[in-house]
Amino acid sequence: MADGAYRWQGAAPAPDAARVDGIDAAFDEAAAHAFGEPARIAAVERIERALTAARAESLEAAAAALAQLRSRIDALRPEALEPRRGLAGLFDSRGKRLNRFREQFRYAADRLTDSGATLADPVEAAARRATALDGVWAEVRDAVADLDAHLAAAARRLSGLAPADDGAAHPLEGRKAMLDACRAAALQSLSLIRGAQNADARTAETLKSCTDGLAAWRDDWREALGLSGKRPRRIRPDRDRLARSRDQALARIDRTLGEMTTLGARRGDVERRLAALGTSLGI
Repeated sequence: MADGAYRWQGAAPAPDAARVDGIDAAFDEAAAHAFGEPARIAAVERIERALTAARAESLEAAAAALAQLRSRIDALRPEALEPRRGLAGLFDSRGKRLNRFREQFRYAADRLTDSGATLADPVEAAARRATALDGVWAEVRDAVADLDAHLAAAARRLSGLAPADDGAAHPLEGRKAMLDACRAAALQSLSLIRGAQNADARTAETLKSCTDGLAAWRDDWREALGLSGKRPRRIRPDRDRLARSRDQALARIDRTLGEMTTLGARRGDVERRLAALGTSLGI
């Protein structure tokens, strides 16, 4: 899912004329102080659901797993395949060096497999949240449409009212202002929900790309070290190839960790702004 796949498109549609007529016809002057309260409550409840659905788990576990993998890969130095100098080199055959290096690689490759679930968890969680947030987004959008219909009916009513003799505001004016504030919060929550989904989608893409890249590094080294398919009788690993592949894997992890930090901060900002919206509405 590409970054920017989730966005609020365009302005809210005009309220349904029949719905506005129905609200206007049911208007009760005696209950003007509570006009539109069911619509306001529905919007607040849906924004509260958005707050709950948008909360994301920490990326600390995935970041720790990547940092550990980086340490393992960084420790794999192709120069270890070169003969040691001095007396130690007399008893250190090429075959022994290769076997030791292969064992070190196997250990790092096994850790990559072990970390697979840890790295996959945020991706799967993001997919679940995307589905849940789509449903909440649609509910909030419908609440905005209902608030718009009430606001249109209130404006129609107020336009036909004569000013009070004592200059006091009509109770409907206060209700209209309250509904306006709730609508503004609901519209903002729609944008924030999409922001949360965008950050989630980008995080999932970043982790998936990193996982795929590390798997490619593992397969490349298996082949270079003669561990892929039928083993040749004699193998002389290309140290330049191993070093190049290793450095690319390390750079990929570094980029991923950097992006995770940026996206985590962006995600945290979205959650804080949603929480502030909830506070403004008494949630």
